[in-house]
Amino acid sequence: MKRLLHIMLLLLPVSCLAQVSEDILKEFSGLGLPLICITTIDGTEPTSTGVLAPEGLIGASITDIVPKEAQMQIYRADTLWYDSGNYEKNESGIRIRHRGNTSAYYLENKPYKLSLEKKANLIEAEKGDTIDRRNKDWVLINEPQLLSIIAANKLSSLMNMEFTPRMEYVNVIVNDDYRGIYILSENVKRDKDCRIDVDKDVGYIIELDVYYWNEAFSIPSNLTDFQQWTLKYPKAEDLTEEQEANIRSDIQRLESAFTSSNYSEVIDAESFARWLLLHDIIGTYDPGGSNIFFARKDGEPSSLIRMPVAWDLGSSMQYQGEFSQSHQMMFFSQLFGNTTCMDFINAYLQEWRHVKKSGIIEEVQSFIQEFPSTPQGKGLARSFPLFSERWDYEDYDVESMMQELNDWFDIRKKWLDENIGVFLYIYYADIRKVIYNNHLIIVKDNNIFTPDGKRLK
Repeated sequence: MKRLLHIMLLLLPVSCLAQVSEDILKEFSGLGLPLICITTIDGTEPTSTGVLAPEGLIGASITDIVPKEAQMQIYRADTLWYDSGNYEKNESGIRIRHRGNTSAYYLENKPYKLSLEKKANLIEAEKGDTIDRRNKDWVLINEPQLLSIIAANKLSSLMNMEFTPRMEYVNVIVNDDYRGIYILSENVKRDKDCRIDVDKDVGYIIELDVYYWNEAFSIPSNLTDFQQWTLKYPKAEDLTEEQEANIRSDIQRLESAFTSSNYSEVIDAESFARWLLLHDIIGTYDPGGSNIFFARKDGEPSSLIRMPVAWDLGSSMQYQGEFSQSHQMMFFSQLFGNTTCMDFINAYLQEWRHVKKSGIIEEVQSFIQEFPSTPQGKGLARSFPLFSERWDYEDYDVESMMQELNDWFDIRKKWLDENIGVFLYIYYADIRKVIYNNHLIIVKDNNIFTPDGKRLK
């Protein structure tokens, strides 16, 4: 009943609400991308202050973030598809603020977080999708020229990551000023129905975070000197003493598990392997800003710590001829080097076999090849000249950029096949593990064994 009422309200005349000028609608709604128009209640901008990492640490971010209350309207073609209404706390409207780290610090076209007062689905549902995807929190990503983001996101979906954020390109107007093209996206958040499923009271989502120095709460890590653990859920201000104690205990257990023989009692090895393989396929080169999220649903012994989402994939498809930087980072190198448990390595190989057998990379390439002729691709091509003019960027050509991505995957497929086939020689004491022709063998004291301990002649 509430959902029906919400739909009926959206269909009511909006003459009493802020109206987008006809000139703006005429100029931008015909470009082919959804048009997001945001009008703050006092006509002023959200603000923030850039800040560099303290000496000895890395990164750049923002602080002193001041949000603004606003009304938001979304037009598809020239039709008003969504209207938040005027701002009224807990009833209607939105709050808009700057978000992000490096891109927020360096770029003039700031990324935004949109906090709705009432849940809504801001992206049209795909055919056959019956999941209720309404949510209060959405983001506008400010690097639409990185088409690798949507290609990597497509791969995430095809690989059945637990949560793959839905995304679409949009044009954005703030206070009648064109801000350019953004990627409207779901963000990393607890939501048992459509995002990351963790218990509201005892579950959590944490991040191994290079920007911990700009967070209100963090927990040091024994894995790395330049990252600490920060909270995604619950918020630091909502954290109870019991929750904090449980999270700290789980972090100690997690960091100790990677070199233990029973790590599969602590981590979901399949989700770890899937997360890493995705990054290896797309060749991400940023180990510090890869947004390394972990989640645990509840405190039950059967509830394993998992890696549910690949987020912020802007550094992908530029790192050809090597495994991703994440492949060589702290806990993954420990899992590859663990001589007492093979679950992670076996899961990694199984994921790769599935990707090959299912033709997943080829499906991503088909998506890339078809994209320029889709409504989003055509709308993006028509919008890029205005985006480039607005921010004095270079001209972008959708077809040539997609062709570059397709060519990149042609080379990458061959490289992956050759290098996952032979994989790594990992030496640990007198044990050498070798993955050869997609099969794991163990060489110890000049004898060859299968993972279950059977000696091979």
